[in-house]
This record gives sequence, C-alpha cells and structure tokens, in this order.
Amino acid sequence: MGASMKLNRFDRSLLLLAVYSIFSATSFVAASTKVGYIEYMEGETSITRAGSVLDNIDLGSPVENFDLLKTGPSGLIIISLDPVTGMGGTLTIKPKSVFAVKTELVKGVPSTEVDMIGGAVAVKAKKIAGTPNLGLRTSNTIMGVRGTEFEVTVSVNDSLLVICTDGRVVCAGESGEELEAFPGQLVQAKAGERLGKVPVAVSDVETFRNDWISEEISAFKASPLRALDQYAKSYKRLRDDFRKAFVPLTSDAGLAAWIANEKKPGFVYSPNDITVMKQKSALAPKLMRVRGILFIFERVFYRLEEIRSLLSASDMRSRLDSGGTVADLYKILAQERAELERMTAGYRNALRLFALYNEGREPVPSGSDSVDVDFFDDNSGFFD
Repeated sequence: MGASMKLNRFDRSLLLLAVYSIFSATSFVAASTKVGYIEYMEGETSITRAGSVLDNIDLGSPVENFDLLKTGPSGLIIISLDPVTGMGGTLTIKPKSVFAVKTELVKGVPSTEVDMIGGAVAVKAKKIAGTPNLGLRTSNTIMGVRGTEFEVTVSVNDSLLVICTDGRVVCAGESGEELEAFPGQLVQAKAGERLGKVPVAVSDVETFRNDWISEEISAFKASPLRALDQYAKSYKRLRDDFRKAFVPLTSDAGLAAWIANEKKPGFVYSPNDITVMKQKSALAPKLMRVRGILFIFERVFYRLEEIRSLLSASDMRSRLDSGGTVADLYKILAQERAELERMTAGYRNALRLFALYNEGREPVPSGSDSVDVDFFDDNSGFFD
C-alpha cells in the first residue's frame, strides 16, 4: 500500500478520531508522568525529550512519556518501571536500539506502550496492581505482554524474533495471525512473511538467538545493494512527505501558544477550556498526518544508520538504481540528519503538549479501549 493511500485513509477518519480524543471521558495520566528511571547505563546513550536531546542523563534520571531513547554500538540502558505503569521490573535497551515509550490510563487501567523503532529490548516485568497493560510495537507486529521475561529483536532486514523465558507473550501480525511465545516456543517472522512458531529448548535459546542474528546479517550482506536501493527510494520519498506534513505544525497558532505557556511559572492547564478545545481540534489532524508518515520513515532512517557498519568499501562505491553511489546516499543522510532529527523531536514535543492539554491522551486512540484497526492498514511495511 503506498503512502498516498495511507494518508487518504487517515484523512477520512480525522474528524472521528479528533472528537474521540478530545471528548473522551477516561481517566488520565499527566503527560509529564515518569514512566521509570535509569537503573543502569553504559556506552553511547541519549534521551530526546520536549524537542531537545538531554545532556545530563545519569543513573536515577527519569524516563518520561514520549521520550525517545537511543543506544549506540556499545550502549545499554536499563529502565526500572515506575509504579504508575502498574508494572514492576525493568526494560533493558540493548546496543544499537531506538525506541519510544509512553504510559496512559485507559478506563482507569494503566497502559504502557514501547514503540520499537529498531534493535532489541528485553523485558522483565510483573503486575503490581490491578490489570495494567504492557505492549510493544514493531513495524509489523503488536505484542501484548502476559509473560514476565521476554526479549524482542528486530533485525537489519526487518525480521522479528520474540523469545519468552517466563509466562507468555501474545504476538499479532499484520495479516491477522496471532501466536503466543512461551518457554520452549519462540515466535519469528522473516521480512515480508507471516508469524511462525519455532520450538527451541530453553537451554538452547541463547545459541538460537545468536545464530538467528548472524544469519540475518549474512542475508543482508549477500545482497546489500538490493536492500539499499529500496531503502534509498523509501527514504527520499518519505523524507519529502515528512517535510511537507511537518510544515503545518510550524505555523500552528495553538501549538505556539502551548510552547509559550510552558515558560510561564505556575501555568494551569485547562483541557476543557473552549479555546483549548478549538486548538486541539485544529492540531489533531496535523499530528495524525505526520504520524502516518513518520511511523515508517523513522524506521527507514535509523535502519540506514544501523547498516552502515555492515557495508564494505566496495559496497560504498557501488551505484544504486535510484541514483548515485551508496557513499552519495550516506553523504545526503549526514547532511540532512540534524534537520530531520530536529523535526522529529519537534513532532514528539507537539504530541507531548497535546497530551498535556488532553488529559494525558494522544490525538489517536490507543490502549485497551482501541482496536487499532488502522495500525496495520496505514503502516503496512517499509516499502510500497
């Protein structure tokens, strides 16, 4: 499905979703709520919050709603979950990973979502109160957590591996299939294929995971130019779409007022004020248009960054069908990185502010009271 079809489908549902989010009567968690705190970190790590990369993160630093976390080749972050999530335990962000996190209350029940943009995340969690929800999303799978210990890995080819060593994890694929990972049975999905079950003895899990990752890297190296051509085409198309969709955010008067309000000491947020309601109604469709593009674009952007280290000198000199050499593509990425990361951070900041003025809720329904029927239809894969 092409991007234009996705956006058209978004347009047809804008009014309904905006009204839903604005007038929802559910309870809420404030948009500034702490999701957890950094229990351990090492190597190259970063957190982007409120439009800026934090330069003072350390052990004990909070992780808040809508934060974007990144680890480099030697980076590692362990997050201890805050009780507000209804879960106890940790999220371990492995090297070369990118993910965003948020928590909200849906009908009084905490719902925490990890958006895995790339890499690997290990979860060790247990419910501490009520019936909270903890879920993970990749580009093509939604996982509902019933287990207490599991790991999700997304490969350089966009393949998926889910390993559960305690409890169960329900995995829902984009084709409607639903499988459970549990001790003795892994779930995987090769790029472009449906979810499948793999029986593996618990004692052999680590060997299987390491071999799986090595095989994915070997598969990429076997034909890197074909993949790079697809990534290059998707990057250029989605970059232009992203820039175009982002422009309306820069001129939104309500968003500008919200940014200014944050600088006012003791400012009181009034989500049901008539002016605020009009501002939310005007901003919601703009955020949703960006979301429809950024969901895939961000994954393409960081995937290109991830696979750079897998390319040989010969690969870099090779010409792409989409134009120029591989080296030329990475020069473009280097030139555009700061601008695009700034725009992406600006979007997440706008999303955070919207939630602040909307009782902690995004403009798009999510959590246990949403079926997420548009998730796969509007973001069905990396390439057209």
